Amino acid sequence: MMRKTIVLAAAGALALAPAAHAAPLVNIYAGAYTWNADVSGYVDTDGDRVDMEDDLGFDRSRQNVLYFGLEHFVPLVPNVRLRHMALSDSGRATTAGFVFDGQAFAGDVRSSFDLDMTDLTLYYTPLDNMVKLDAGLNVRRLDAEFDVRTEPAAVQGNESARETFPMLHLGARVNLPFSGFYAGGEINTIRYDGSRLEDYTARVGWVSDFLLGVELGYSHFNIKLDDVSGLDADLEFGGPYLALSVSF
Repeated sequence: MMRKTIVLAAAGALALAPAAHAAPLVNIYAGAYTWNADVSGYVDTDGDRVDMEDDLGFDRSRQNVLYFGLEHFVPLVPNVRLRHMALSDSGRATTAGFVFDGQAFAGDVRSSFDLDMTDLTLYYTPLDNMVKLDAGLNVRRLDAEFDVRTEPAAVQGNESARETFPMLHLGARVNLPFSGFYAGGEINTIRYDGSRLEDYTARVGWVSDFLLGVELGYSHFNIKLDDVSGLDADLEFGGPYLALSVSF
């Protein structure tokens, strides 16, 4: 999956290479990585908190991330980045009992979840030399689905939530005094009506003279939903990643 995702990212950026070279004040970048994240938190649909680790048996999950961006020097027009994050896993556990989707579960249960997040980030860069600062708006589409069933499948439950969130986006990058090396980070955040979405990333990387680059970082997500499509949840995901990138 990681190889396929990286190939798609590189192919998309390479397809735009002629336009990028024709317009030297345009920077096009793309990247991809697979992220193994620690999972913690709970989901709640009937006033009964279902723990992701203790009740459902989740520990670590894999997330595939793909991003593509364009920066330019046209006044008043924001830069743009598209990012898609697909987080999913399946678990198995033995529980004393809980209620989910109006159904009572006890004994051996199997479960799965899918969290798809697509970001459209519109941002300005008020400072761009040795230190680069970004600030703007990130619009995130969240699609979440949770499935639980007993083993054998005598009882089944399913809950989902779909919502779009506007978020504050802040980013920074420092070009280190070594050719192609940099360090930086970003944060996206919003809090309202008891819900909260926050994520932050810290990274170091290197960009070669031949378009390709590599990046090592740590990313952390917190998703708290208060009656979003009837679902309450407080979930955290965090872990290191290694990404490949292309830029023009």
